[in-house]
Amino acid sequence: MRQTMNRDVKEKAGTCEPAFLLKEQAYLLENTLIPEQHIREKTRGGKITGVVEKALKTDGAARYLEMTGVIFPVDVSAPVIQWRILLPCQWNLRSVQAGGGANNGRIPVLDGNLVMSGYCPVEHGYVVFGDDSGHQSDDPMSAEFADNEESLQNYIRLHLIKANDVMHYVVKLCYGRDAEKTYFAGGSAGGREALECATTYGKYYDGVFCGDPASNFVLLRMWGALLSKAVYDSYDEETYPFSDGFISEDIVESIRKEAVEMYDEWDGIKDGIISNIYRARMNRDAFGAYIKEKYHLTDAQMNTIKIYEEGFGLDYAMASGVHEYRGCSALEGGLMDLGPDPVPREPLDTRYNVHHGDRADGMFKYFITKDKHWKLIDHDYYKPDEKLYQMLMEASRQYDADKADFDDFIAHGGKLILFTSWNDMSISPWQIVKQYEGYVKKYGQEQVNDFIKFYCMPSAAHCSGIAMDYLEWLDAWCTRGEYPRETLYGTIEKTGGQMPMAEFPGWVRYVGGDPALGTSYEISYEIPEGFFGAYD
Repeated sequence: MRQTMNRDVKEKAGTCEPAFLLKEQAYLLENTLIPEQHIREKTRGGKITGVVEKALKTDGAARYLEMTGVIFPVDVSAPVIQWRILLPCQWNLRSVQAGGGANNGRIPVLDGNLVMSGYCPVEHGYVVFGDDSGHQSDDPMSAEFADNEESLQNYIRLHLIKANDVMHYVVKLCYGRDAEKTYFAGGSAGGREALECATTYGKYYDGVFCGDPASNFVLLRMWGALLSKAVYDSYDEETYPFSDGFISEDIVESIRKEAVEMYDEWDGIKDGIISNIYRARMNRDAFGAYIKEKYHLTDAQMNTIKIYEEGFGLDYAMASGVHEYRGCSALEGGLMDLGPDPVPREPLDTRYNVHHGDRADGMFKYFITKDKHWKLIDHDYYKPDEKLYQMLMEASRQYDADKADFDDFIAHGGKLILFTSWNDMSISPWQIVKQYEGYVKKYGQEQVNDFIKFYCMPSAAHCSGIAMDYLEWLDAWCTRGEYPRETLYGTIEKTGGQMPMAEFPGWVRYVGGDPALGTSYEISYEIPEGFFGAYD
């Protein structure tokens, strides 16, 4: 912090430079205490623990302050919340909060591109901030932090607004004024956080990007439990050391390739991408019968595929009224992740066992039952006993982020970009579709169109496979009150080319020309008759 700079705070063309940086006094902020009254949820205040000047490029361009700190818990035995804020020298008067992933435990990368984007916000003048959700762990799958109730509640939602409040305090301290707009961007667990920002904390966020959200949190973990049961329920180390529902990785990959070969050109081009998802899904029964015969799949193995493809339904509902979890596009070219090993570990291990088994295992042990000896595949989730049922209901009330409660967000003028990936094998895209339909049912399509843009895209997998400049779209919508009118494009990782962004229920159809150009495609709304309500 030794560079000679203009010592006056500049506010030109919508930018502002940090006063402390310009006065070469930023280092004096280290060890500054943040009074607890500046954080709306209960804490013992916070503290700035470090201030460092950095630059994104070796030539000194895009310089910023990296400020780190902690928020102190009320319970002295609980972990602190660790946070980081990047403060650009040329500030555009806006801020963006980056969401986490899995069970968090670490601060997300802030000086790179946002999730599912080629956009580095600090390079474009945004204050960027994030936190570790209220515990520290090298293993993002670890759920043991939930032993402490304050740590658990921080993870579920409280850390979001606590970090938001700290950001506003620090920004006013450094720039002499507050941020004009505050955005949030996250995917997966960060997508669940995004929905918390737009519902629970809707009056404090101007714009939100939500990708592939883990919003039906309890049902998602039940899906992991039921998938694990489908694969491993028959296994007994002593009497029957076999997993009847297990399907080898070779067969799983062959099924995926068969689906791609069958459906690839249904969107007008052979490129290894299945875009006409509705027509392909209408064919799933015929395709399922075909692979059963070709690969000699047993009823137990077909049940595994059914859980992945169709999900499950319950005779009882979660707190929000949802009683089903829809499956993924497992028979439409998606990759089923059943793991390489038919032997279930204890605890389940995603390196060897079925996808989401370990996450379901951890959540049931530490979030739901508070029983570290809980055996995931030993219980009946379709007909739970009274004790398990009550625990599931309480967990749903606390942890789910699927409620259609955007009243504060709408009143505040908030805008939401919602995204789902047709090839997501971790979170059901069809569940996100159902959730969106719930928003429409409550608010009506016209009002939903005023504050939500919902995109469903091919080739994209879980929070990957596509890059979008959604922060620019969101900022234009929030600052000018009008969503960009021109056709918007995403860059597809598989091909390196572009495709137009398909608003639900549209899908991308090739119409001719260079396949790498987005203008070679159109958005089609041609959907098989009777699809919705039957195969969605």
